[in-house]
Amino acid sequence: MERMIMDLNGRWVILVNSLIRNNKYIIHITLLAIYILWILNLDYFYPFIRFKSLRLNDIFSLCIQIIPLMLLINGFRFKHISAKIVNSVISIILMLISATIAAIILFATITLNVNEAFMPIHNIRFESSSVIVYRSNYGATTDFGITVRQEKEIIKGVLLVKNLLRKDHVYDISVKKLDNNAVELMGEKIYLKRNVYFP
Repeated sequence: MERMIMDLNGRWVILVNSLIRNNKYIIHITLLAIYILWILNLDYFYPFIRFKSLRLNDIFSLCIQIIPLMLLINGFRFKHISAKIVNSVISIILMLISATIAAIILFATITLNVNEAFMPIHNIRFESSSVIVYRSNYGATTDFGITVRQEKEIIKGVLLVKNLLRKDHVYDISVKKLDNNAVELMGEKIYLKRNVYFP
């Protein structure tokens, strides 16, 4: 029985190694796509998926920073030396960027109270989603800011998110529900889609 389990484990390892070896380019493209999607999903660009827990967002972001190292390792399986060199250079640059991002995330996690750094101050509920106004305050060296988002929970703990408004140097804003598909923000009427991005 023990020999049979060891034999099955050995076959499993061979199968996994074979899959990785034969699909190295697919793995590479997939990892790169995940990394690029994460970059696009940052607050500074256009967030569209978020965990309800701010800590979980930070943990997920830290895990993503391992991808450049995985790209470097996977690139050693490439056949052409020129592809290995290009991949190594790009991966090392991304690793330096990722190390900086990881350090910033860790520093913010240790020094900031997450709830105070991005605090919900208004929450207007609609039939299928919510419009939430967040006040950002990242410490004594930065000014207050406001971010207004439409959020819909797609599965437990995971939100579909769309930024409606972002203002720096603002402590609070006026927000009013107009009807089932519109909200007024600072005197401007904004129409909402039932499923955030879709009708």
